[in-house]
Amino acid sequence: MPRFFSGALLLCCLSFPAVVCAQEVTEVDETEAATSEQDLGVLQAELARIEAERQRLADELATGAHQQLEQLEQENQALRAARDEADLQAVVLMEEQRQKWFLIGGATVAGSLLLGFLAGKVGGGRRRKEWLN
Repeated sequence: MPRFFSGALLLCCLSFPAVVCAQEVTEVDETEAATSEQDLGVLQAELARIEAERQRLADELATGAHQQLEQLEQENQALRAARDEADLQAVVLMEEQRQKWFLIGGATVAGSLLLGFLAGKVGGGRRRKEWLN
């Protein structure tokens, strides 16, 4: 029996550290699991907070961009109306200038014809005949 007892004692001594280590690993694993669960909860809460902030900023950006777009469209319409009015005024001024130059040209031609006719009458017909001969 001593042989059996010494073998059993040897087997118990050799397996005891494994049982103790397994219990320590289990305790460490449980502690790490608890810490990991706490860390996971903190990280999920921070993720939710950051996601809410991101959504708020995205909404603010969309609203601000929409308002800015509407403002720019209104400015664009006002500028187009001003440009169209300026173009119309330019066309009217150009037409007035053309009419003015047409009248000046017509008056010049009429004056030249009148002076030519008067110059022909005053000079007499003989000189003209002399030039032809």
